[in-house]
Amino acid sequence: MDMSTTLELREFVTGLGFGEAPRWHAQALWLSDIVQHTVLRIDSAGAVHTVVRTPGEPSGLGWLADGSLLAVQMEEHEIWRLDNGKFSRYSGTAPMTRGKLNDMVVAANGRAWVSSFGFDYEREKPCPTNLMCIDPGGHAYIAAEGLWCPNGMAIDAGGDTLLVGQSASREVISFRIQPGGALDKRTVFGTLPDKAVCDGICLDAEGALWIASPTTHEFLRMEPGGRITHRVPTGERHAIACVLGGPGRTTLFCVTAATISLRKARQRNEGRVETVEVSVPGAGVP
Repeated sequence: MDMSTTLELREFVTGLGFGEAPRWHAQALWLSDIVQHTVLRIDSAGAVHTVVRTPGEPSGLGWLADGSLLAVQMEEHEIWRLDNGKFSRYSGTAPMTRGKLNDMVVAANGRAWVSSFGFDYEREKPCPTNLMCIDPGGHAYIAAEGLWCPNGMAIDAGGDTLLVGQSASREVISFRIQPGGALDKRTVFGTLPDKAVCDGICLDAEGALWIASPTTHEFLRMEPGGRITHRVPTGERHAIACVLGGPGRTTLFCVTAATISLRKARQRNEGRVETVEVSVPGAGVP
């Protein structure tokens, strides 16, 4: 029997192309609009501001210790840096990654982990791929192998654990982060319910993950071990990514889409950010 609690979304921002990688930073919501090639900042009133126009499709976002912004460029297999108004190449992962790059999480010390599809999810069958680490300064290396479309990631409040969702597997993976950035002690944090898969994720102060499941049209709160405590249905829309932010980090900002096809999304402006208030605040990164 499903004993989870159901919560209801409220509309916050509409008219996006395809939103991804929401982040709460400097008292505002930041996210990428993949098909519009922009990184956006949204204030508490819902006003949308363009931070930078990107040469390619942006996705994962994060900040270095000096405050400069990092943004994934998906097709190029690159990470670019915005510093004092200049947007330039910071690192690259080719040929160590296949398909497009996707999400990214950046630790407080500037070390970043970057995920990649490993295949064209609209045209090809799934195959395993690598998870990349980017050291401060831009050096890229393989941090873990054999993941099935690694996607959203989160780092716990102590900076010791990296959690990775997989879009071609129901398993959410946990790694221990070693002092130099290498990953070990791979374990399963939890297994999603049947037909659910993981897109973007974020962590709360009780160690549970909020998970966007585009295939089952919902956001899920999963405790360690896999128990689902809360569900946030999205109706006919796809759940893409989420982050806890706002005053006290108790607002769950939920990015939703009318289609999971980036090709189809380019012809529309139907992306949204929706919100729901929760009781347990956010923790860690993002």
